Amino acid sequence: MEDYEDVAYATGGLMEDPEDYYPPTPPPTRQVFEMQSGKQVTLHLVGRSPTEAHHLWNGAKLVSDYLERVPSRVRGRSVLELGAGAGLPSLVAGILGAEKVVASDFPDPDLVANMQKNIDECDETVEPRGHIGRTIDAVGFVWGADPEPLLARLAPPDGAARIGAGQDADADADKGSSPTSTPREQRVRQRFDVLVLADLLFRHSEHGALVKTIRETMRRSRESAAYVFFTSYRSWKRDLDMKFFDVARDAGLEVEQVSERKLEKPLFEGDPGDLDVQKTVKGFELRWRPQDCTEP
Repeated sequence: MEDYEDVAYATGGLMEDPEDYYPPTPPPTRQVFEMQSGKQVTLHLVGRSPTEAHHLWNGAKLVSDYLERVPSRVRGRSVLELGAGAGLPSLVAGILGAEKVVASDFPDPDLVANMQKNIDECDETVEPRGHIGRTIDAVGFVWGADPEPLLARLAPPDGAARIGAGQDADADADKGSSPTSTPREQRVRQRFDVLVLADLLFRHSEHGALVKTIRETMRRSRESAAYVFFTSYRSWKRDLDMKFFDVARDAGLEVEQVSERKLEKPLFEGDPGDLDVQKTVKGFELRWRPQDCTEP
């Protein structure tokens, strides 16, 4: 696994190669993921990306399995995936009957176009035709930025915002005032029921930005959850990966481990480090504390 940990996710320099590194760009690749139901999902991957979007991560596969085992986790609900890459969990959520899904990744045109390509091809294989295309949006987003472009995707078709109990407090606590929206628009903006983060924790400098986005986009209900699945591919940095959950707890979120599975082989064979750690995918669930919930 290449080490992009020190690349600033929020800066324009993210998409640039180091000065002494100019290899030819590998061609895009294609993989097929088979759901437990037997449904096959075709995924196109970009040829190379400093955001590591050219891999189909084990965390994405295992969180997709986790959602499929209990489809009610996403069925009829709104879902936001951060750092989606190819968007596998987003596609699976759409197939399982999510009401709305937003697959987001760094706002590079090639990455967003590739997510949209996967959405369009999946739409051709799911009945009724057009359902996946209407349900899933591909959106460019930088972690920690103003979440308005994500939340705007939840507006009802007629454009009228639905009012949720306690959303005044949410806007005041997490978002603050915006020069481009009125106080009333802030108060009625919806949030997502479910968030998905698959194999993002290796970017240690971005833990705070990820938690900020979770707080600003997850509906304040005990029924809402953020599913965080990951492997410590660099086993010697496992403790740094796990510090994400300290940041989440400090921000007032409850953390519970809900899954752990050891695979037959690691994603990156031949990498240095503890092989057992590199083969293990862990899943955690983040929720609001009861005292912080403003909705059922």
